[in-house]
Amino acid sequence: MTRTSAVPRPHPAAARVPLATGPWTADDAAHLARRAGFGATPEELDELVALGREAAVARFVDFPDVDEELLGEIELIGGDLLSIESGEDWKGPESVYEVCDHVRRWWLHRMVHGRHPLREKLTLLWHDHFACQQSKIIRQQQYLRQNKTFRAHAAGSFRDLLVAVSEDPGMLTYLDNRLNETANPNENWGRELLELFTLGVDNGYVQQDVWELSRVFTGWTTPDVNTAEFVFTPERHDPTDKVVLGATIAGREGAAGLEEGYEALERILARRSCARFVARKLLEWFVTPTPPEEQVARFGDVLYESGYSLRETLRALFLSEWFAAPAHRLAQYRNPVDLAVSAARLLGLQNSYLFPLHEHTRLMGMNLFEPPSVAGWEHGKAWVNSASTVHRSNFALELSGLPHTARTVSGRTAIDLDALVGVERGAPDADAELPHGELVDRVADRLLQRPLPSRDVVVGCLDDADGWLDADLSPRARRREKTRLAVHLILTTPEFALA
Repeated sequence: MTRTSAVPRPHPAAARVPLATGPWTADDAAHLARRAGFGATPEELDELVALGREAAVARFVDFPDVDEELLGEIELIGGDLLSIESGEDWKGPESVYEVCDHVRRWWLHRMVHGRHPLREKLTLLWHDHFACQQSKIIRQQQYLRQNKTFRAHAAGSFRDLLVAVSEDPGMLTYLDNRLNETANPNENWGRELLELFTLGVDNGYVQQDVWELSRVFTGWTTPDVNTAEFVFTPERHDPTDKVVLGATIAGREGAAGLEEGYEALERILARRSCARFVARKLLEWFVTPTPPEEQVARFGDVLYESGYSLRETLRALFLSEWFAAPAHRLAQYRNPVDLAVSAARLLGLQNSYLFPLHEHTRLMGMNLFEPPSVAGWEHGKAWVNSASTVHRSNFALELSGLPHTARTVSGRTAIDLDALVGVERGAPDADAELPHGELVDRVADRLLQRPLPSRDVVVGCLDDADGWLDADLSPRARRREKTRLAVHLILTTPEFALA
């Protein structure tokens, strides 16, 4: 995370939001880091505390358009990672599914190593909200372009994001609007536009509105099924008048027919119910799965009155008294991507592109680019089941078992076991063991930023390890093996599953 030089003032629309007051503590900063990002290391947490509440929120919310440091690191790594970042195609025998795994690994690498975690967390939110399945889109150019579109508009204007999604080749293919023409209107896009993306099920519209929208968006297509390019084809567009949400949209001939779609989107956005629908999604994602209607209305009004500024709505949310309430802390179940990325970031995983994070998130139930339906994934308690618990343990075991290195490496994936427990090279304790209680506390501080309720159990497991570890290991090697064990156990605790 880069430093923020100035703290922007909240948008005037946020004036009605009660702000958090009182001291800005490490617990406050840790809560913000877990929700607006993927957690914070002790060093990052200290920086956030020193910044103060408003500047800490600004550090997350006011991210730049380009993560220059991340791009520099990707250029050094090169290979497929750089090819994906630059949008190049692959050469070779990989199937479309293997190619998609490359893109999954690229995106997860961005989440783990990016300096601006809120951008990637919002990109994940919009992938869930505007859900498309790679198995139907097929071509990587389409779902890669869509992912970059979500990132480009992550915290900008929801209006701009909605227009971009309406023109997105992946969405046009997934919901069959690329086949939508006067002679054979297709309702899929019009229905999901209202039902899942902007207003909600049966919220102020009727089936006739869906039908009229299908006519509005005739001619919005792509050159062919595999090309990641939007085109408007006038000869496939219905130029007659339409009635959408109670008002007439004048039909237009030729290239001017494209404007009908933009007018329809503006008509939807003009409804406060749209802003409240989107605000509800933000509150569910960042605060609680069951936000009170009062808060939905409050932040919906902020979103609406700020011109659909996602950034200003999030700033108001993260500064609010409601967000800071104790009841919301450690009360949100992490989805598999959040859990895996948080673990990798907090452990300082090097070159995560070479670690199968994508496979572990799939086994835990969240296969990126392949949501279960157009409605996205279920969240909250849906992630808590016996199968995901087993896979989470296996993930923690593989992650904690990675090679140790104290140097920056690019040709393999590794972790620095000494740094996890605060042992520096050449320090007096560099070649010594640590008392088990102290070692557990240091790992818990790194991964949880709070006391570990099952501390005695983990300490007992480290005590037991003295009976099965190789007696010929040096004290330093024994400390590292016990650090691995502590990492594995703490990553599988219920506490790490909560944000």
